[in-house]
Amino acid sequence: MKKLSIIFLSYYSGNRVWRCYERLGTLLAKERIPFEFIVMDDGSKDDSYLQARALESKYDNVCAYRLSRNYGSNYSLLAGLTKCHGACAMPMVDDEQQPYETVVAMYRLWEQGHKIIIPYRKSRDDAFMSRFLSNSFYAIMNRLTDVKYPPGGADLFFLDREVVDILNAQIHPRNTSGIAEVLRLGFNPYFYAYERPLGLNKNKSRWTFRKKWRLAKDNFFSASTFP
Repeated sequence: MKKLSIIFLSYYSGNRVWRCYERLGTLLAKERIPFEFIVMDDGSKDDSYLQARALESKYDNVCAYRLSRNYGSNYSLLAGLTKCHGACAMPMVDDEQQPYETVVAMYRLWEQGHKIIIPYRKSRDDAFMSRFLSNSFYAIMNRLTDVKYPPGGADLFFLDREVVDILNAQIHPRNTSGIAEVLRLGFNPYFYAYERPLGLNKNKSRWTFRKKWRLAKDNFFSASTFP
């Protein structure tokens, strides 16, 4: 088995970094998938980084990093890609909205030869306005930009080492987004649909409207010449 790099995007994550690592570690050990766990703390002001360092001191496959200030999840994600060493890599957020089993499913798809795998939810149980704005945004992106998103959009991915190296060598994180850059590369991405099981932990989102607007703007202007 080849090593998988998990880039954990931490922002006021507290002890959730332990929970995510241990649950994921149990699953991957059962599947005999070796992995490294890279914690990228995005300038949290609580004890998140201290928790990450404690995890690092306990487990050999954990590395903890902290950005000098809060740059946003996209900067944290792209910074994490420069620190990973696995044959494949994927980012993970701490809200546990995506079932851990999808990590194994995407790893198996990667073993079959898929170099870019984009996970997306088959259905969404968000508030009406949130669904409406999200669906409208991705419809505009698919119509007016160089990239094509799956139904309902996506913001995470599973990448082969070749794609990681291209991003690290060619992409500057300013005024762009990782998912837009990944989709622009081609490689015939595989769109992997999954259902979020009922009863899955639903932590309150820390995505403010300002952060969503900034990411949406960077997504659009980095992938379109329409303006």
